[in-house]
Amino acid sequence: MIPAIQKFVRAADAAIARAYLALRREQNALMPFLFHSLFRDEREMDLNLVEPLERTTVAQFRQFVEYYLEHGYRFIGPADLLRGLAPDGKYALITFDDGYFNNTLARPVLEEFKVPALFFISTNHVLQNKCYWWDVFYRERTAQGASRRQIYRETVGLKGLRTDQIEAQLIARFGPSALTPRGDIDRPFSPAELRDFAASPFVHLGNHTADHAILTNYTLDQVREQVQTAQLALQEMTGITPTAIAYPNGAHNPQIVEICREVGLKVGVTVRPHKTHLPLKPSSSDLLRIGRFCPNGDDPIVTQCRTYRSDLQLYGAFRAGYLRLLRGQIAQ
Repeated sequence: MIPAIQKFVRAADAAIARAYLALRREQNALMPFLFHSLFRDEREMDLNLVEPLERTTVAQFRQFVEYYLEHGYRFIGPADLLRGLAPDGKYALITFDDGYFNNTLARPVLEEFKVPALFFISTNHVLQNKCYWWDVFYRERTAQGASRRQIYRETVGLKGLRTDQIEAQLIARFGPSALTPRGDIDRPFSPAELRDFAASPFVHLGNHTADHAILTNYTLDQVREQVQTAQLALQEMTGITPTAIAYPNGAHNPQIVEICREVGLKVGVTVRPHKTHLPLKPSSSDLLRIGRFCPNGDDPIVTQCRTYRSDLQLYGAFRAGYLRLLRGQIAQ
């Protein structure tokens, strides 16, 4: 039922966007975007090594970049945010979460079009060469014959735990090698690979906590430890000290935001899909609560890109209401 409603809402937004953009000029704004994995082709997706999420191929990612460049958007990096964004421009921010090695597939596209992207890294996954827990769960439950819908609901239930608690459950349930990567599709960067990747002038690194910690499940002392540990690890591995954080699963509250500020982070991104209005000043509190749109490869990329440009959208409200119903919380 919910997938059908979701599909209807997305179709309605697409229709609204066509009409809106035909009649009105879109408002200047910052449009941030969230990706996770990239795939070479459908064959890699069908291996079921990682949770599908957006199912985005390299070709679709290139199409996404081309679309916004053709429509007058300037792609920016974290330094641009810290300088502030004037009200007379249209800006796009590409972000990737987690630290998958397959993110290297984005680098040729970034270099081809000379656009930057911000990659948020969960550092203990890199240091320990371990799979992300949601991929392990999806892989193993798929092998057991569970449906995608069933796996999704079970995954949501696990998100109320700390990462160490989830991983302990996976090992007990699926065996001691459950967190061992199966290949380049599901593994994180190695420290050396991450250092080489970050050498590109179009690659910027951000903090995604040490353990991809859903921070609202942790004490405030644990939150500080997760964020500080990731800061130090990234500095030691790459020489880069991030200025931006992506809150895992979008989970944050005023206390978490303040801790991130105290640690030295100046930009924070969530998973709530909305534009950021301009001007955006370096001193603005909005810098630590920037929303992101999440394109997916299951729907036409151009249709989605056009829809995100519209200043009238239903999906964000639908998503917030659904998550409140499902999890008992407001979408972050």
